[in-house]
Amino acid sequence: MSRIHDYDDDSVTAAIIPTSCAHCGQKNDRVRMSLEPVMSSTGDFIGLRTLAVTLCCGGQRHASYPPEMLARLLDHLQSCPNEH
Repeated sequence: MSRIHDYDDDSVTAAIIPTSCAHCGQKNDRVRMSLEPVMSSTGDFIGLRTLAVTLCCGGQRHASYPPEMLARLLDHLQSCPNEH
């Protein structure tokens, strides 16, 4: 994520290399990234992964951005909102 355009308590909208949406084909240069829990078949909590959602149609994919870094970024933005 090279630039954050917007954020809330659960996600950030970040600049990405322009790419076509796999769902609708529209060209995107931003994506909304959030954390998604990874659950086992028994319902026990296992971990987190980064979910990227396109702004055009809400298409979802799992992002390669490390979830630990995104969690730290969201935590930082909550306490220092003017430093993004």
